Amino acid sequence: MIGAFSGVMKTSKVMSILSFSVLLAAMMIPSLQAAPAASAGMGKGLYGVEGANSCMFCHGISGEGGKVKEAAKLTHPKQWKAYAALGGDASYKKDPKVFLEKMKAATLDLIKMGAIRHNATYKAEGYNKAAIKPYSAQMMGLSGSASIAWLKKYSDKGVTPDVAAESLWLHVQILDQEAFFKN
Repeated sequence: MIGAFSGVMKTSKVMSILSFSVLLAAMMIPSLQAAPAASAGMGKGLYGVEGANSCMFCHGISGEGGKVKEAAKLTHPKQWKAYAALGGDASYKKDPKVFLEKMKAATLDLIKMGAIRHNATYKAEGYNKAAIKPYSAQMMGLSGSASIAWLKKYSDKGVTPDVAAESLWLHVQILDQEAFFKN
């Protein structure tokens, strides 16, 4: 009888440990969820944040005509500094796919770093800084106060600066009036 009781106690202890392990695993599941994927919709939300130094403030709701005269016309990607720094039309015609990958990389860096850090640190094959004027320090990207507040709001949902920048990239492509990104 004592042996049977001992076996029940061991089984009960194993079940308690197993139950605790399952409960612990269940509690951890939310933290194991994948970070959200970049999307044009997320980019539109970030772009549309109101406030000084926000994307919309500087570039305008449609991608041009914002409050900062020198801000790039996002509606015309062939006028962007990155386009010129990468060799413009001649470079694009040689290999459009590679050109677009390089343009994306340069633009994502600018968005994530802001102009001051981008101007000082961005080095990529085929990117000729001497071909363009440096970006204005007014281009704050994700380091602007409006973007920082937005990122803070969504960081608990797993949104990182990389996801935010990629989302802005996707949204900006929608603003393109030249159909450059559709080629």
